[in-house]
Amino acid sequence: MSVLDRLLTRVAHAMSWVALASLAFMMLAITIDVLARALSGRAVPGLFELSELSMALVVFMGLGATLLDDGHIRVTLLTDRLPKPLGRQFTALGWVFAGLTFALLAWPATKEAAYSVSIFEFRWGAVQMPIWWAKVIVAVGLWFAALQALIHAALIALDRLPPQRRVSATSVTH
Repeated sequence: MSVLDRLLTRVAHAMSWVALASLAFMMLAITIDVLARALSGRAVPGLFELSELSMALVVFMGLGATLLDDGHIRVTLLTDRLPKPLGRQFTALGWVFAGLTFALLAWPATKEAAYSVSIFEFRWGAVQMPIWWAKVIVAVGLWFAALQALIHAALIALDRLPPQRRVSATSVTH
């Protein structure tokens, strides 16, 4: 199980670099678009549409890194007051529910992505922009988050979380 966790961690890091590159592109594209509007009165064709699609990359490629950084929103008022083993089990149960929620979101996203790919979906804006690939990324990001959350839940339940992630993931030590 820890080998799978290390693999998922590597994949999450790679996906976070994609998210970071997309964020950098989005910032640069919006800046260029604003300057173009100020100087010429016209937007750069396609930059707005690309910025929209970059948002999907930022959000859904960054889900895995959010788990690694312990950035998901949690309320630990109850688990902090329970005995450590019980608190750990409830924390694991919470991660199971998070994984199931991601999976419930991933299923229709996958169906929509498959349809979008089958018709090579695009949207009209200043330019014709393919969007099927962004829908695939949304589905992949959600399935990855579901798998990662379920593995994280199992590691917490078995008390096998790596030491560098143990304290922040269980929130039982204060």
